[in-house]
Order: sequence, then structure tokens, then C-alpha cells
Amino acid sequence: MAHGPAEMAHSGIREIANEALRTPGAIRLDVGQPDFPTPQHIKDAGKRAIDENKTFYTHTQGLLSLRERLVAKLARVNGITTTPDRIACGPGGVGAIAAMFAAVLEQGDEVLLPDPGWPNYRMMLPWLGARAVNYPCPSEEGFQPDLDALAALVGPRTKILVVNSPNNPTGAVYPASTLAAMIELAQRNNLWLLSDECYDQILLDGTWTSPASLAPDDARIATVFTFSKTYAMTGWRLGYLAGSADLIDTATKVLESNSSCVSTISQVAAEAALDGPQDCVAEMVGAYRRRRDLVAGILHDAELLIARPTGAFYIMADVSPAGLPARELAFKLLRERGVSVAPGTAFGQVAGQAVRISLASSDSDLEEGVRRLGEFVHRGT
Repeated sequence: MAHGPAEMAHSGIREIANEALRTPGAIRLDVGQPDFPTPQHIKDAGKRAIDENKTFYTHTQGLLSLRERLVAKLARVNGITTTPDRIACGPGGVGAIAAMFAAVLEQGDEVLLPDPGWPNYRMMLPWLGARAVNYPCPSEEGFQPDLDALAALVGPRTKILVVNSPNNPTGAVYPASTLAAMIELAQRNNLWLLSDECYDQILLDGTWTSPASLAPDDARIATVFTFSKTYAMTGWRLGYLAGSADLIDTATKVLESNSSCVSTISQVAAEAALDGPQDCVAEMVGAYRRRRDLVAGILHDAELLIARPTGAFYIMADVSPAGLPARELAFKLLRERGVSVAPGTAFGQVAGQAVRISLASSDSDLEEGVRRLGEFVHRGT
């Protein structure tokens, strides 16, 4: 009988992306990966690391010099006060999240996940013997968490509450008051709160708050970040986890068992990302903001706009007028109109009548692809 990883469904995003790879000339609006190259000064640092033979193992948690820089970044950007021993680097944000899950979860535990939410959270749980419980973030509320519904889902086996703001796939950013209520709920029920802040510097409008900045040092809050989105470094595979000394010690054992350490070359390049000019980040965010406005306008005119995202680089489109399940629509759109989008069903139940459009594509691809989407959805209405 299948168990653990064998029970896992493949990612609904990867499923459509793999099909798009086999479709000549497809307009790719499916994968959440910046279309910008890694900034030159970061690439140069990686090349130098190879030439200077910085190719040996590092400390499992990462280079001390990198973690010292991360302490400064967390204070400057996130309002989080920590120390190098309370940071562990992992293979991407996903590796850091998996290490936190493995450090905390036991057989039969439950994890509260946002719906819509990134599918990889759910995919990790079978091999840990844990179970996902989805809390709704309704589209009619701008994909903000339904706090009453969330509170009702807490049970005796609940162990972790996952918060993702700015959110993938919706681009929703949660106000400080919502985050404070989620922290209070977690503390009242003795839960861990895992804040996935992989889009912490991709803010399109307004302000954003890191939960750990609102709570005392001894709160059971773990926070995950990545270099992938902020610095267009997806393939460098470098993320990091910040939390209590005990949590980081246990997570480090997990990382030691499955990866020894993150690529030294990537760590040296990450130091250059933190030390170097930050205007590259502002330029990329400016492009995402411009694309958000472009796509929101097209969707609004087509009466398919659900909510205007204020963070990350995604926007959800209502496809209910087509009268097709989102997954079926996504594959049909790719086959017939050559446009690839991620079906809302990849992210849970709440967005079952929606698709996710990635703004990490060129303006011209977005304009043409979203126009084709609108025509396709409305053709039978």
C-alpha cells in the first residue's frame, strides 16, 4: 500500500509547467520565477568564489560571515533582532521550510495552511506523517484570512500555523492587526507560527509586517526567507530560517542529515547580494508593479479581476464564466491558445474557479497572454 511520498500528488503548478515545456511557442505565465537575470555583481562574486577555491564545505548553518550579514538584513528589512547562531541556511526557501517542519512535527500532527496556498507545504507533510488542515482566505475578502474559521480549525493535534504574506498565489499582504491576531491564536493554543516571507521585499503597494517583529523573542515564531525572489537567484538555491536557538539546533540536524550545507559558491554570491547595490531590487519591484497595473487593467476590462495584489508577483483571474474546472481550463487554454497559467486548484479549494498569472514574465507576453485568456474564458458566454 502506498504511504508517505508515494501518496503525494505532484504539484499542480509543475504539472502545467511540464506540459508547457512540450508546447512550442507557449506564452509562459505559470511559473513563479523572476524573468530577470541574476544581477551582474552577484554573478561575478560566484565566479570569483570558484576561481578562489571557495568550494569546500561550510558550517552546516552557513558561513558565519553570511549569517552576520543576515542578522543586519533582518534588523534593517524585517524588524527582527537575532544572532548568527539563530539562523540556518537551507537549499532554497523550500529547504528551510522543510527543515522547520521536520524539526517540529511528529506522526499524526496537523498543520494549518492557507487556502489558497503554495502546494509544496502540503506536499511535505506525507513524508513527515502529518496532515494538512486548510484555513480559508476567501476571494470576496481580497484573499485575507478568515480568522473565525481559522480559530475553529484548531484541534488537539494542531502543531503549526503557516502564514504566508505577501502571499503566493494571491499577492495578498496581511495587515499588522491580522498578523497580531494570528500570533495571539498561535500562542493561546501553544502552536508554532511559521511565517513564510519569501516575498518579503516584493511589495507593490503600502506596507508589510514581519510577524516576528510583533512578538517577544521567546515566542514560538519561525521565519523563512530566500534569495530567489528578491535577487532573481532561483537556481542558486539559497534560503534561510530564523528562530529560537533550540529550533535552529534541531533544524540544523535535519539539514546536516540531508544536505550537509548549502553550496559555498551560492553563499559567497549571497554575501555580494547583501553588500552590493540594492537598486536592482527596486528596479525589479518597479517592473512587477508596472506589470501588475497592466494585467489588472486587462482583467478588469474583461470582468475577470478578483482582487488587486499588493505584494509578490502574482495576480488571480476569475475563470468561472468559462464553465470549466480550473485545471481542465488551464490545459485547454494551453492546447488551444498557447497560454500557460496555473490552475487555482493547485493551491487548494478556495480558488477552484480561478487561475494564477505570474507577473514574472515580459510585458508583451503578459499583454498578449492575458488578452487570449480573456477571449477564451468569454467565448462561450
